[in-house]
Amino acid sequence: MLKVIEEEKVESLLERMDDAGCVFNFVVLLAENCVKVDESTHRQALVRLHEKLMKESWDWHNELIKNPEYVNPGDPAISWELDKAVATILDGEEIHNLVLTEDYVRGPLALYGYFREPPYGTKFKGGEPEAQELFHEWRQTLGLEEQDGLVVINWVKGFKREWLDNDDAIPGRESWSDYFDAGLEWWGVWCLTIWNPKRRTLSALIASTTD
Repeated sequence: MLKVIEEEKVESLLERMDDAGCVFNFVVLLAENCVKVDESTHRQALVRLHEKLMKESWDWHNELIKNPEYVNPGDPAISWELDKAVATILDGEEIHNLVLTEDYVRGPLALYGYFREPPYGTKFKGGEPEAQELFHEWRQTLGLEEQDGLVVINWVKGFKREWLDNDDAIPGRESWSDYFDAGLEWWGVWCLTIWNPKRRTLSALIASTTD
């Protein structure tokens, strides 16, 4: 069984990340000792992430329709064809790239680069030190501590971006959620699950945006 944990901490982090302009969302789950964590468990974490995204989408929608001037565009549901998602397990070097903050570059697994530079940029009053501090806090909350024997799965490897000739695109690999439509224009998309066996936490993060 997976249980959502650290909800207050997650919401506080998300609020500070959003205020700075970051575009990631995430959920942190605890796996009971009796749970054997395998690919199917990682998929369960993605189901819980989808539930969170859907709740936030409906909350936003319901606030909007309180305004009589609002023109209802329809159901704010987010498609989620998880059976089409292909799991790619990251190796040690790839996991190491996720935690780098010094001399970061934009690339498929440059997590800090995407954390720091969404299409409209980020604004940290304390500059780079504050940005790195928040990133480290987020990474620790996710359980992204490479010394803990992590298993990290990438669920969006090989997606083709519309306006870029990305060499890492995999022929036939298709998006499995309309959540990714915006990011696939050019900025990119993220969807990882992170199993930390030392803490027994299973986290899922996601991002997709455009200008």
